Amino acid sequence: MNRKNRNFNITNNTTTMSNKITKGYNITNDPNFLDKQNGITPELSKYLDRYYQMAIDGKKSSLPKILSAIEKYPNIAKLKNFLSVLYSQLGDMQKSYEINHRIIAEHPDYLFGKINLAHEFYFKQEYNKMAEILGETFDLHALYPHRDTFHINEVVSFQKCAVLYFAAIGKIEDAEIRYELMNELAPDSQDTESVFKQLTLARMKVGMEKLQKENEERVKVDVNKQAKTSKNIPPEFTHPELEILYQKGLYIEEALINKILALPRKSLIRDLETVLNDSIERFSYFSEKFENEGWPEETTNFVLHAFFLLGELESEESIDCVFQVLSQSDEYFDVFLGDFLTSALWEPIYKIAHNQLYKCMEFMQLPGIHTYSKTIFPDIAEQIVHHQPQRREEIIEWYRQVINFYLSGKAEDNVIDSDVIGLLICNLLNTGIDELTLEIEQLYKKKIVSTGICGTYADVKKDFGKYDKDYHQKEILQISERYKNITETWAGYADKNEVKPQAFDNYYKPPTLPLTSEPKIGRNDPCPCGSGKKYKMCCLNK
Repeated sequence: MNRKNRNFNITNNTTTMSNKITKGYNITNDPNFLDKQNGITPELSKYLDRYYQMAIDGKKSSLPKILSAIEKYPNIAKLKNFLSVLYSQLGDMQKSYEINHRIIAEHPDYLFGKINLAHEFYFKQEYNKMAEILGETFDLHALYPHRDTFHINEVVSFQKCAVLYFAAIGKIEDAEIRYELMNELAPDSQDTESVFKQLTLARMKVGMEKLQKENEERVKVDVNKQAKTSKNIPPEFTHPELEILYQKGLYIEEALINKILALPRKSLIRDLETVLNDSIERFSYFSEKFENEGWPEETTNFVLHAFFLLGELESEESIDCVFQVLSQSDEYFDVFLGDFLTSALWEPIYKIAHNQLYKCMEFMQLPGIHTYSKTIFPDIAEQIVHHQPQRREEIIEWYRQVINFYLSGKAEDNVIDSDVIGLLICNLLNTGIDELTLEIEQLYKKKIVSTGICGTYADVKKDFGKYDKDYHQKEILQISERYKNITETWAGYADKNEVKPQAFDNYYKPPTLPLTSEPKIGRNDPCPCGSGKKYKMCCLNK
């Protein structure tokens, strides 16, 4: 096969959806194809590189030269395209737009003229006019039913417009399909790179709009306010050894942990509960230090230390003290627990509470409780199913009673929390418990589920039975292993040299998308026919 005439049908290389997009035509990378398509003679072709470079350089002195060429070759749309680009480079967008409209009027079949006009409407946010120019389905074959072959550059430029259009009107899936096709055809193209940034912005916009809508529909709890406290004197402990907990971050020596755990159990538990109560009784004192000094890890982790130690002691008698801490305010959790509330606290509380699920259910029914204080207990119920499978029926009944409580609750009771319910449904999916689908459906009908967390009811039904126990079962570690796991694997501890991400505004600044001209192949570029030679040594002179 002659290399310069090589055609390929994209249906051999793309996904099913891409096949539908390109159905009915072939794609060629023959460098002479567009010249033949647009009536450019070999004589004129020799001069086009010079006019193209003039347009890109954007010098005012080039205007009369390109205008003269257009006068000499009035039937060549490509020269007018160069003129449009030159005006764009000069910053005269009005003249550039006028040329685009002239091209369409004088050369109605010239694809790049339509693409440039579609870009104009894109910048003016007149997206419906883009569809009028290129077709509502953005089907290249439907736009040109008399053609069975298109150049790869025509296809990529056309699909770029399709991505911009679908992204602008919020049809992200359609935009992604068109982007995938561009990425398959021309992954290193500037068009492919620039349109990806626009697609990313569109994804974010749709996601934020969806989140805003969910926030408006979400049923929230008014979390308890933190009581002001005047105490600033530290407590006295039966075991003074516990004072060291106020001075240690999570890089705490195993020997010190073992020394504390070796103290008499009853009095040690009492002292650890005093530590937790101290965080509440002296909250204003610690909060002021937090505001003035930032978050000093070594002096605020004493709450986490107390939880870990009580968990290691399996101190079931401390359950009420645990509930007292979990009933505090947003401000309290910001000072003392932060992300540990959602990621680390479940384990020590599991060791304290797994045999006291009835009390945990009563806590789930209290008003004014922080979302992630409550979700600890459905998390624990999930882990009981994984670690103690013989208790599965008990856990099903526990979940059922919790759900029925929310089904019977009212918004004014200040107990219904859409996020708690959404996360609870995730717990059920993670255990494979599908006996409660009817109750779950009722939660959706009552509109008290955060669908952004667990999806729609249809999503949930589809996902039941697909859980992976090995993935969802969490390790229950000894206390020294837990400290080691946090300091060696958690970001912020293990990643001391973490690279800071770019600022949001810089990274997501929309790129400039200039009007396009027909892509040019440089004389010294690799020939697109695939021969491995430079273009000037291969297809340029054929």
